[in-house]
Order: sequence, then C-alpha cells, then structure tokens
Amino acid sequence: MKKIGLIMSALFLIIMLTISGCGTSQPGKPAVSGQKPLKKLLVGYTPQAAVLTEIAQDQGYFKQEGVEVEFVEFTASTDAYAALSSGKIDVGVSFGTAGPLAVINNGADFVIIGGQLSGGHPVVARPETAAAIKSMQDYRGKTIATPRLYTPDVVWRGAMYDAGIDLNKDVTVLEMKSPVAVVEAVKSNKADIGIANNVVAAQAKAAGLAVIGWSNDFYTDHVCCRIIAKKDAVDKDPDSYRAFLSALIRAEKFRKEQPEQVVSSVQKFVKIDQEATKALVLEPHQIYSADPNRKGVIAMWEHMKHIGYAQEKVDVSKHINTDLYRQALTELQKKYPNDQFYTKELEERYKAQN
Repeated sequence: MKKIGLIMSALFLIIMLTISGCGTSQPGKPAVSGQKPLKKLLVGYTPQAAVLTEIAQDQGYFKQEGVEVEFVEFTASTDAYAALSSGKIDVGVSFGTAGPLAVINNGADFVIIGGQLSGGHPVVARPETAAAIKSMQDYRGKTIATPRLYTPDVVWRGAMYDAGIDLNKDVTVLEMKSPVAVVEAVKSNKADIGIANNVVAAQAKAAGLAVIGWSNDFYTDHVCCRIIAKKDAVDKDPDSYRAFLSALIRAEKFRKEQPEQVVSSVQKFVKIDQEATKALVLEPHQIYSADPNRKGVIAMWEHMKHIGYAQEKVDVSKHINTDLYRQALTELQKKYPNDQFYTKELEERYKAQN
C-alpha cells in the first residue's frame, strides 16, 4: 500500500506540473500560451553601419516579431562573407552592396532580402583643397584616395565614368584597403581628395578635413548596406527572415518619429562619443531604409561592370528577394491600417524602387 501511495503522489505531482505549464517551459523563460519559441539569428555587423538593426534590438522589436538576435561583430567584410557562407552567422547587415554582389558573382549562394542604408558617404579634403572643388570636373588632375570595392568607391567611379573622366588619364587613383587608410592619405597630403564612408566621417572631421560632398551628390540615394543571407537558409525558414525585416521596418519608423531617442539607442552599440553618434544617426544624407531596392542594386551592378570591377558570370537579379520585405510590409499595413508611414510612404517607395 505504501508503494501504491508513492506512485499516486508522483502521478499527482506530474499532473500539477503539467497544468501549471512548468512541464513545458524553458529554464528562466515562463511559458506563454500559444507563443512559439523564438528563432535565434546570428547577425554579422559593423556597429557604426547597422543603425536600424541596433534600434530594433534596443527597442525589443526582434523579439516582438518572433526572433532572437545575437550580434557578431566584424571588422573585415571578407570575414563576414566567409562566416555567412559557412553558416557561422545567419544574416549580414552592414557590408555594402558592391562586396555582396562581387561574391555572388563568384558563386556564393547569397540572396539580398532587404536594406539598411542608402547614400551618406562623405568625400573629404584638406581645407586648402576643398575650396577649389566645385564640380566633378574639378577632380581632373587631382590625386584621389579611394577604398577599393567599397560602395562609395563604386559610386564615385561610376560617376566619373558617366562624366567622361578617364580614371587612367585624367586623375591619379590611390587604391586603399579601407576608409581609415583613405582619411590618413588625405591628412598626410598623399592624396588631394578622399572617397570615405560614413563610418569614418567623425574621424575625418577630427583630423581637420573638410567634407566637400557626399556620395548622394554622385547618385541620389544610391544603395549601400544590403541585408544578405544564404538562399537555402531563407528557403527553409522564410518566417524568421520575414520577422527580422518586420523589426527593421518598425525601427525605420522609430528613427523618423523619435530621432533624439534613437541616438541613445545606437549609442549603446557604437564605440564613439555621443556627438559623433548624433552626427552618424541624424545626418540627412544617410537614408536608413529596410527596403531591398531592387532597381538600385541592379544599377550598382551595372556600374560595377562599366568600370571593370566585374564580368558577369551569374544573373545577380535572381539573387534579390523582394517577396519577404513585401510580405513584412503588408503584415504591418494590415496591423496598422491607419498608419500613413506604412500604408502610404513605404508603399509608394516600394513600388518606385522594386
């Protein structure tokens, strides 16, 4: 009888645990009826070029949309591409457009599913040089430092091509390994003009350099950082990547409506002071948008071919997925039918860019 009593007590305990939900909850995470477990995404980024992603993380949008995000920081794009290819990360958010297109053309099975930033890369010079640069034709005879294969490099070369300036005859081009090296070249008088990027804008100003223009001056709101992922991973789990994009769209709205609070959000992730963060986040030449901008990506690809950066091996248009963003935006429009930002502004932009 004692044995039967112990068995009945154990059964009663199991039933009570199941009813209370404890039998299915994870340690430290209370079970919520009907809530699916969060899918974890490892996101490769560079802190000063991932503003929308940082806002979404700080404001809790990722978890609200159904994904848990862990950041993995990279200093070199090539390392990020290798990590994405091998499955060490699931998403890349801040590694330009030209670089991803180049690796796609060389066989990487990546797909562009969204955007992060357009425009916003400064052109810098020493003050005594800056006064003489009024137009693209004033680049003739100058020594230009540029970070090869970075997005602003492709944009600048494409603009020179369209302006009829021969980069082999009309200017002297110094190809640098990074935007940091560009700033140093201009500062040390090795170059007259530097094609920099948004990450080093504060550094260039601190070095006494003047911003003489922006990449937007070459091509209005040209694409930059695209959201990339492995195609097979997206095909296997589209819901997680769609949720990721939904969070970025919401972050875009937050940045527009609460810019000062955005500075505080981003400050938690970057390694620069508050004033530099404010300049980064609120610079009007930097267009933060989660839209994949298919037309802009194709335009960038055409520039890369014109300037000799690529010989087409694959149809890159097949590596641009606009469906996930379209679905994410539609879901937000249904959820917030009276919100003009989702239903009108982003809708019109999507139709224009894709």
